[in-house]
Amino acid sequence: MPEKKSSFNDCFLLRKKTDTTGFYGKSAIQKAYFIGAYAKAVINHSFYSPVSKENTTFKNWLSSQIINYRNLDRIFEMAFRYEQKLKLRIRNDSEVRKLAHEIPESKSRGISSSKIAYAFVAGFDDYGKFSKAEQAKEDEEKNKGEKDE
Repeated sequence: MPEKKSSFNDCFLLRKKTDTTGFYGKSAIQKAYFIGAYAKAVINHSFYSPVSKENTTFKNWLSSQIINYRNLDRIFEMAFRYEQKLKLRIRNDSEVRKLAHEIPESKSRGISSSKIAYAFVAGFDDYGKFSKAEQAKEDEEKNKGEKDE
């Protein structure tokens, strides 16, 4: 029986479950988290783009951006633009992009730019860990399949 595909949303739900302050329950924080994850996915996959190998254009653009609530939509838009332009095939049919835009719109009143940046970086880093773990699983399955032959 095939193993259930891992979902990045499960990583978020685990983080949210262990959050005793309610920080990750806020829509603005979730939006920053998932856009951070989406940005990391685009950076990771851009390097292996079928259109332009080892592309770092989005990574370079992102490094000069201020991470705050007002910039999140712009960052999302640029990530999407690069996903399309570089014909990226992001894990699970671009699950992180879908998660980012499924968060209901909200006001960021009372949430500092530093908290938005913190959530963005948390999503960015969590996606990096998730991606490495998924790659390790795929490599293990591939090696197991080769040994079984």
